[in-house]
Amino acid sequence: MRFFSETKKHVPLQTETLKVYAQRTMKTLENYFIRFKALPPFFSDKPAADTNIIVIIPCYDDEFVFRTLESLENARHYYLKEQSSSCEVIVNVNSGETTPREIIEHNILIFNELQHKAQAGFYKNFRLLPILVEGTVKKKAGVGYARKTAMDEALRRFAMIEKPDGLIVSLDADTLVSPDYFKVITKAMQHADAKCFTFQFRHNFDATMYSKEVIEACKLYEIYLRYYRLALKTFNSPFAIHTIGSCFAIRAEAYAQVGGMPPRQGGEDFYFLQKAAKMHPVYEVREQIVFPSPRISDRVPFGTGPSVGHIIADGSYRVYNFGLFGVLRRFYDCFLPDCFVPRNDVPINDVPEEVLDFIGEENFEAAVKESIRYSSSHKAFVKRMLNIYDAFFIVKFLNSFKQKSDFPPIDVMEVAKQILDYFYVDYQGKDIYEEIVKLDLATI
Repeated sequence: MRFFSETKKHVPLQTETLKVYAQRTMKTLENYFIRFKALPPFFSDKPAADTNIIVIIPCYDDEFVFRTLESLENARHYYLKEQSSSCEVIVNVNSGETTPREIIEHNILIFNELQHKAQAGFYKNFRLLPILVEGTVKKKAGVGYARKTAMDEALRRFAMIEKPDGLIVSLDADTLVSPDYFKVITKAMQHADAKCFTFQFRHNFDATMYSKEVIEACKLYEIYLRYYRLALKTFNSPFAIHTIGSCFAIRAEAYAQVGGMPPRQGGEDFYFLQKAAKMHPVYEVREQIVFPSPRISDRVPFGTGPSVGHIIADGSYRVYNFGLFGVLRRFYDCFLPDCFVPRNDVPINDVPEEVLDFIGEENFEAAVKESIRYSSSHKAFVKRMLNIYDAFFIVKFLNSFKQKSDFPPIDVMEVAKQILDYFYVDYQGKDIYEEIVKLDLATI
């Protein structure tokens, strides 16, 4: 027995309804530039009418971008054999008002070379569109603003050709892609209901490019990324997705609906994708088609670059205690299962003590009562609760447990074994990294 009625009636879309829908979606794209601040257009000419994919790449003092473009050129060749379609690649060479002069000058050299290649039609299988954004105020300057600027331009270009279902693909300047990159993405796009996509990855562990020390440290970091997603999977969290800047894509209409990329100096990918996940189911692509760099970097406050640096400096890597995800599982079980019947007597006794201590008993009671009051179905109730106790709540909760708590951080290899045990994976005598990669892929 359910508290809410779940009765639905399927009504086929008529031709007139489709026209209205098309007009509404185009209005969403156009209104974005009224509702949100964006830089003026960089290009006045329209994309080719058959443009379905626009890749965006933020670039800061990084000549590796030419290797990235080369890998896209090779991938594009295979894609063209599958289907005739056009693709654009926007590279945003960016700097801020406090960027050192030598980096600004290097950026200009990179931009000029990109411009030369673009004007010469160097890349045959996609149209290269370089932009140069300099002197961004310190408050905004960073990868988030650079990614937003390029994605905004991609949105504007899809609006020019009235293509709200066009795909904006996010990539990084230090990242290579698989020869099947566009082929896999095009196949994923055939899922018409899918608005947001994440792509599987494996860091670039080329021993001719990176030291053994860097590769081993990055493997530990990647084990953590996969462990975190798998731990969320233990209670079917809708936020159990990888949030990596070079490994996602979103349709133009959905990008506008989400409100665009947040101009953060780091973690913009996490905030954007988790916000998108609240509005649209995320389609996870199982194939490993993206190969991010494992190199050390201090350009962003967190992510691969700084994490690899910290792991090498510390000589160890401690991450969230697996026991905390058991606590979260008991908490979300209070309202996620279909068997839960919302009622006025809040099931406060079912909520783990650790969670109540963190959020407060009164706050939880108020959240449940408000969610019940404004929900006409169980689905709506769950959505409201997940809007409150979302991915950001999870991270804050996990971060509240320090070394001297009941759930102290644990060595990443230990939690990796625990998550493998949880999923009944026999890892004895095997490579832990490879086993957790296989498990991560298997749970998509």
